Amino acid sequence: MIKMKEHNYFVDFLRFVFSIGILFYHSWRFTGVFGNGIANSGFLGVDFYFMVTGYLMINSIRNHKKSKDPVLKESFDFIWKKFKNLFPSLLVVFLIGLVFVYSESVIADPEIILKKNLISKVLPELFQLGILGYELPINSSWWYISAMFFAFGILCPLAIKYKEYYCKYIAPLIIFITLGITATFEINIYDPMVKSLFMRNGFYTAIVFISLGNISYVLAEMIRNKKLGKKQIILLSILEIVIYSILILSLHYSFLGGFLFATLLMIVMPITFSNVTYSTKIFKHKIWTELGKYGFYVYLCNISIRTYLLKKYQYVCIRYRYLFIKFVIISCLVALAAYILVEIVYKKLLLQKINNKKVLKKV
Repeated sequence: MIKMKEHNYFVDFLRFVFSIGILFYHSWRFTGVFGNGIANSGFLGVDFYFMVTGYLMINSIRNHKKSKDPVLKESFDFIWKKFKNLFPSLLVVFLIGLVFVYSESVIADPEIILKKNLISKVLPELFQLGILGYELPINSSWWYISAMFFAFGILCPLAIKYKEYYCKYIAPLIIFITLGITATFEINIYDPMVKSLFMRNGFYTAIVFISLGNISYVLAEMIRNKKLGKKQIILLSILEIVIYSILILSLHYSFLGGFLFATLLMIVMPITFSNVTYSTKIFKHKIWTELGKYGFYVYLCNISIRTYLLKKYQYVCIRYRYLFIKFVIISCLVALAAYILVEIVYKKLLLQKINNKKVLKKV
């Protein structure tokens, strides 16, 4: 088995930063007009998440021991492992969202639970993750999860079967074909819930940016394998900080379009993944990993909070700033509760206890 790369805690920190950008972006609904909120380009933070996913996908495949299993089985095992890891988080966030979105309606009319209208809205989101394009009344941000697994289903078998050629030739070809389709049919990949051709636009986004993350793996390897001097490392470190500063500022000021944002991500992320810059020396504590996980819960749960606030204050004239502050505070507190329940209570206490019992039984 190939030796695993050193964990990059700076990436975990960036996960948190971009999740906050996405949180701020989702507040635009309180103004009633798109473009009047804070961080109006915050949705571009999802591109960062997809690219990290693409890099980690190749890293996992390349560092996995050789298997005699068929490609489809190996792909299924990879996807299933990812799903099992995510499912507790999704379930907890879903149940919390269910409380925020429907609790008042259920208290007012308990029979609503048995009504077909409620069941037809709730069940598809829990069991299908929005992949069939239902209304997603509780948490429309779940499009990211379904799009990610959809992309895995297409890309993983190719990456496993053609390990030597995939990142250099197949992934760029997939991006070229996907962008060709979106350009030909005028598909806006930044409007993820709209259906174009036979699938939602968010699925095209996932294919493009996860593939870009795949390519960044090879570029990171090239940087890592070069013998860099101190001056070169300093220059790369400065370039890294400057580009991330531009990207983060652009989430609010919107001076970069989607194409330029993606181009800068493609330049800077291989530098970050290479682990050669000073960011890896500054961010060296596991606390950043936990902060990155927490940021993901912020991303997962904030839409249900927004839905709750929109329902509560739909007939009340309240300033955007007040609703924005309330939205951020409640989202962060609820995300913290979900993080504690899953990452600490379930994974670090219950799951560890179960695993220890299994070990004792074997002994």
